[in-house]
Amino acid sequence: MQKLATASDLQARLQTVLDVVEREFATLTEEQLRWRPAPDRWSIVECLQHLNLAERFYIHNIQHKVDALALVQTNPVDQLLVSDLVGKAMLFVVDPQTRVRLPAPGVIYPRKAADLMPADVVRQFVDLQTLLSTQLNKAVYLDWNREKVMSLFGNWLKLRLGDAFRMLVAHTERHMNQAMRVKAEMDTFVT
Repeated sequence: MQKLATASDLQARLQTVLDVVEREFATLTEEQLRWRPAPDRWSIVECLQHLNLAERFYIHNIQHKVDALALVQTNPVDQLLVSDLVGKAMLFVVDPQTRVRLPAPGVIYPRKAADLMPADVVRQFVDLQTLLSTQLNKAVYLDWNREKVMSLFGNWLKLRLGDAFRMLVAHTERHMNQAMRVKAEMDTFVT
């Protein structure tokens, strides 16, 4: 896959996520956003807070790379994207289609829904997705195979920039699907 086509695809997918949040979650009450289908499952607001915690870390690392870039090019250079073993593993684990379910690391595990302010969580989510979109636009000037960002597992495990962008969007889609399942279940129980 090529960098510029991938960037365009990721932008479209991010816009779809923002559209879903606006269309599906904006009209829900705080009680609905906090509703859990079962004690061991997350609510919509917990799904979004998990994404906020995870993505804030990665987006700020990406922002650091982009901010360090001195824009001397006027056109981004396309390139063939190559994933390494770490990138392939991370992409597999967060892919919305995979059946693998790993527990969220403690640092990105959301607080209980009752302790969250749903309006703030949703606003932060939209702000972070918008920032990710901005960083994606700027990062097309970087080499997505050579530049790396630190992972949540520490500086010893880094992701290629292309893998990081793809992982973030896939991770978002995975938990948006989860939040939509919660909403669907809520609609069948709360009528």
